[in-house]
Amino acid sequence: MEKKEIIIGRNPVLEYLSSIEDCTGVELHLSSTAHGKIIADIQNICKRKKVKVVIEDKLFFKDISSSSKHQGVILYVPIKKQVYDRTDLLKKIAEEKGVVVLLDQITDPHNLGSIIRTAEAFGCKAVILSKDNSADVNETVVKTSAGATAHIEIITVVNVAQFLEDIKKMGFWIIGTSDKGTVSIKDHNNLHNNLHPACIIIGSEGKGMRRLTGEHCDYIVSIPLKGHVSSLNASVAAGIVLYEIMKGDVSG
Repeated sequence: MEKKEIIIGRNPVLEYLSSIEDCTGVELHLSSTAHGKIIADIQNICKRKKVKVVIEDKLFFKDISSSSKHQGVILYVPIKKQVYDRTDLLKKIAEEKGVVVLLDQITDPHNLGSIIRTAEAFGCKAVILSKDNSADVNETVVKTSAGATAHIEIITVVNVAQFLEDIKKMGFWIIGTSDKGTVSIKDHNNLHNNLHPACIIIGSEGKGMRRLTGEHCDYIVSIPLKGHVSSLNASVAAGIVLYEIMKGDVSG
């Protein structure tokens, strides 16, 4: 049986349907009681792109997800093998002076979804995940990302250290983040202007970047804090760092 990715929630489903070009095998399951403008938009896209729509009763959704998550819509998308070569993709990003985000063992799916959403919103070109000790890109991640997973490349790597060595050869600057960083993020752009292409590393929720990951960084930046709390949630920290590094790209 063909494996399919499950997309739940009205906004994520709408984002996926809007972005998918080849809708072969895509199937929408819609609650018989679902209504509203966004439901109408979803139905119109399905009609235009010839996506199969199956009307379901509440028992169908009860077996899959709570009502607060699915919102009366579930999209099944065939999982396709990647047709591009990862090296070629990264070389193209390097040529375009783009930015990628590497998540060093982010295990919370809500943090992962939030960071993917932020990375896509600021124009990052890809999110890199470590194969081990990382959250899977599941329906929780997709919904938390507000559909951003449909618009940004997500790459899983087996060996983070080797990956960093490889992209350094492509011209990427490696910028880590840590509360022990030697450069304040506020000063980073003034001191090291236009460090593109770049790979921004966000460490795990509890321990931050691993030692070996940090050793591959060209710079390690910190976020200055004035309150009694000594650290930030991983997704919040990622938002601050990405804004500061990407603001020159998104201004105007």
